[in-house]
Amino acid sequence: MEINDLGDLDLRPGRLTLWRISVPGTARWRPDPRRPSYVQEEHLRCFENGRPTWLGVTFEWSGEVDTTALSSAILGWVDRHEALRCRFDRDGTAIHLATVGPGAAALDLVELGDYADPGELARTLEDVFDTKTEPLSWPPHVFVTISRPGCTTLVIASDHSVTDAYSMASVPYEIRELYSAAIQGVAPRLAPAHSYLEYAVSERARVSDLTDGDPVIGHWRELIAATGGQLPDFPVSVGALGGAAALQQTRRIWLSDAESAVRFDRACRAQGGHTMAGMFACLALAGKALGNQKKFHSVAPFHTRNATRWKNSVGWYVGMSPVSFPVSDTFPDLLRSVGLELKRAKETAQVPFSKAMEVLGAALRDRFMVSYMDDRVVPGSDCWARWRTRFLISRSNDPQEVYVWVSRSHDGICLNFRHPGTPTARSAVDRYFAEVTKLANGISGALPRPVVVDD
Repeated sequence: MEINDLGDLDLRPGRLTLWRISVPGTARWRPDPRRPSYVQEEHLRCFENGRPTWLGVTFEWSGEVDTTALSSAILGWVDRHEALRCRFDRDGTAIHLATVGPGAAALDLVELGDYADPGELARTLEDVFDTKTEPLSWPPHVFVTISRPGCTTLVIASDHSVTDAYSMASVPYEIRELYSAAIQGVAPRLAPAHSYLEYAVSERARVSDLTDGDPVIGHWRELIAATGGQLPDFPVSVGALGGAAALQQTRRIWLSDAESAVRFDRACRAQGGHTMAGMFACLALAGKALGNQKKFHSVAPFHTRNATRWKNSVGWYVGMSPVSFPVSDTFPDLLRSVGLELKRAKETAQVPFSKAMEVLGAALRDRFMVSYMDDRVVPGSDCWARWRTRFLISRSNDPQEVYVWVSRSHDGICLNFRHPGTPTARSAVDRYFAEVTKLANGISGALPRPVVVDD
């Protein structure tokens, strides 16, 4: 999964059309006593108007799409997932929920015009996504098509409150299956999708009695103590924080192709690990080489889809956890330490971050996050190249955060990262990932690859 900005899209001249969802009349919305999940609640309480927090995906069809079939597919996707049919209202610190049933939504097409200038097209898309995906307005998701001779591109953006990376990665397959079913006049071949709102209910019941003595709280307490009462910083200094938050840069490196990724995985497994452990080991070794760090500290997201019924559901199924381990001198020992910590971290992530902080009586924020995702398990991922699939993320302003997303796909291993947009930060991050690349190549036995970073 490559995480792109809008400049990475196919920005050839085209006609933009907004597919606008609405619920005619207010009577169909009904108050819902269920509470949002912990991560939703924290997100909605902290939301600031004008600060976009959307995730996006884009893919294309050859030729012109059938408008009726695509309308059916979009509405079918919304009907399929209850998280897309819930509306939030914030009253002080309280969050109120209302829902609408399947079949209540309608769809209108609004022509945005023809765009010949790539920059203007990208700015228009970004403005649409920034203004029409606010989590306290409904819908917090938006659809735009770009029509050109020979192809049609669908671009979808959704606020993070109702989707996660896996949810967005599943969109191309689901929409295309719903579209094909509408064209053929048959039922779509999609497995049932359970409601994220029901997951939120079960999550609250599961952690309601969490106490200070729980091992999860101990895991967080250990990390906070090891990192000076805060959550970890990036292993290499990114410079002075300054006053105003700098616009962050989102960039990426293709660490390996598919063949090299297989060799990397085999090398890690031969020494007691796997690709995920190997990547964390490379990140740790880079920090040791550049900053003489004897321990690696970060926070990491893990999925919480740990029951079969949540597998096909759209929602924010993510929990945060500490990842902290000593940087051993030998690679097998390091892989062993990483593997044990990742296993522990996955358990810790089942308790929502905000709940853990509540029990600790702390108000902390993550500053260095490392995510790993194996995209090969996502339905349709083997077709992403043919569908020209791209994944997008909204811009961010922050003087501290360094976020890293490591993804393994059918095409290889990609490092996506976001950092403060200053020359000092860019230089530090470039040195760090050049070292990570060198280490990964050494493990896989690959020939040295030029570190090509996309802006």
